[in-house]
Amino acid sequence: MEFKTIVAMFLENAERFRGDTLIKYKKKRGGPYLDLTWGQLQDLSIACAFGMINLGLERGDRVAILSFNRLEWIVTDLGIMIAGGVDVPIYHTNTADQAAYIIKDSGAKFAVVEDTAQLEKVLSVAAELEGLRRIILMEGVAPEDDERIIPFSALVELGQVQGAELKDELEERLRRIGLDDLATIVYTSGTTGPPKGCMISHQNIAFVLWSIHELIRIDPERNLSLMILPLSHLYPRVSGYYYNLSINIPFAIAESIETIGQNMTEVRPTYFTGVPRIFEKVHDRIVSTAERGSVLKRAIFRWSVRVGRERSRRLIAWQPIPLMLKLKHAVADRLVFKKIRDMLGGRLWSAVSAGAPLSREVGEFIHSLGIQVIEFYGLTETICGTMTTFDELRYGTVGKPMPGVEVQLAPDGEILIRGNNFMGYYNRPDLTEQTLCDGWLYTGDVGKWDEHGFLVITDRKKDLIITSGGKNVAPQNIENLLKRIPLVSIPMVYGDNKKFLTAVVTLDRAETEVFAKEKGMTYSTYDELTQSLEIRRHIQQGIDRVNAQLAKYESIKSFLILPREFSQEQGEITPTLKLKRKAIIAKYGGLLEKLYEQAG
Repeated sequence: MEFKTIVAMFLENAERFRGDTLIKYKKKRGGPYLDLTWGQLQDLSIACAFGMINLGLERGDRVAILSFNRLEWIVTDLGIMIAGGVDVPIYHTNTADQAAYIIKDSGAKFAVVEDTAQLEKVLSVAAELEGLRRIILMEGVAPEDDERIIPFSALVELGQVQGAELKDELEERLRRIGLDDLATIVYTSGTTGPPKGCMISHQNIAFVLWSIHELIRIDPERNLSLMILPLSHLYPRVSGYYYNLSINIPFAIAESIETIGQNMTEVRPTYFTGVPRIFEKVHDRIVSTAERGSVLKRAIFRWSVRVGRERSRRLIAWQPIPLMLKLKHAVADRLVFKKIRDMLGGRLWSAVSAGAPLSREVGEFIHSLGIQVIEFYGLTETICGTMTTFDELRYGTVGKPMPGVEVQLAPDGEILIRGNNFMGYYNRPDLTEQTLCDGWLYTGDVGKWDEHGFLVITDRKKDLIITSGGKNVAPQNIENLLKRIPLVSIPMVYGDNKKFLTAVVTLDRAETEVFAKEKGMTYSTYDELTQSLEIRRHIQQGIDRVNAQLAKYESIKSFLILPREFSQEQGEITPTLKLKRKAIIAKYGGLLEKLYEQAG
């Protein structure tokens, strides 16, 4: 695969596949899926570029995109780059202050917002945004008295009407776009302190597309992916959008995280890009549903899972499948696995997971259904790092170094990556120097190599807990085990400089209410339910099972249950569901300390 800028790659493929369907999208929530061809996307994107140039966008200007995934997001992204600009995506779940920080820090002159709710965020902090000239509204009616705001449809129409006058200007800009040019500034979610703007070049993205292509081959004519994760995150943007553009794989845009199941049955994808929490929820819902069945159905499900897991491990190890196991699996597939795949559209055969390590248990379970999960590891700063493939796969690991990438471990176990590092942090050369040394990027992640040369992520370096007894504990490993307890959503382990570990546990509300109904529990409020003796006993039993798998100094001695899940709005997790430990400890530290006082 030849290295090309995103713009060159898109425009060349648009001419080549002009009449082919590329995107399935919805004009409005709950409506039917519509098809958009390469040619239609090209026309819209070029019109968007003309419209922005007409409004005053100069080469290198930054444009913020505050929106969840939708067709206009993609048109805007391509339009900005075609015009020679730099896009700055912002998570649609960010608060007004968080959005203001990114717009101001990046120096964005334009902001493209999804709807009136996102528009209100920007308007509420507009006094802080002196450099922001225009706001483009994708959907909804803007205030008539604000000349800064222009509807997205009007922007495209402006480009279509006056584009001919700017043709020479656009062609000159296209000629000047090079691989070393800045393509996007992606702000990290910021688990510790304010987010940092990672400068990503066209070369960075071209490199990772080449590296992925060297490892896997997906047939464009037989596949359709479903875009689930927000494009504000670089990982789904590269693996579930730019990768599709690079080899002409059509994709559908999910309406939201909540509608994934419905959208899967509507478009019947063959693969999707996700994070471990999505796969964990699929696993938990399937298991909890099966366990609520009759004695016979539970027995059939458990037997099928054992058969599927045995077959999965043999396939991964490239061991032959005995005839009896083949026959058992055929029965399990007909009775259980095919029904589950049908609920996911019926054609799903693979998926990609990144953002955090996927547990071996969940990976093998999904594989036993006939869906192979490929794992990808890298930071926004490195773009790529390690990856498993269809041929080299070990669940519980994140694969081997990708082509063109070097990975090594520092003496303290920190993972270092060299080969496709970013251009640096925008406005923060001091932080860039701290992160990059002799070409190696210090990831902050701690890992180890397994006996087959696959990388295993053990924890974040800053998250390691050192007990008062001097024991080093990796909380992420324990938290992954706690997630396997039915009803548990996102837990956090606590205990730095303490004589034992404790935990904050949040519950999945829907599963907890179903559990309560089945047990015949009565309660006035959900808060009351979460603090009931029956729920606490259930969680304690699960923690006891987890503790049996851990060293004594790693076991959880006490815990507290929150009456709600961690949320981004409360500043407790990032948009990619990573824990903001300092914020959680600051908020619940007093309650955690009481656990130690009660222990004496």
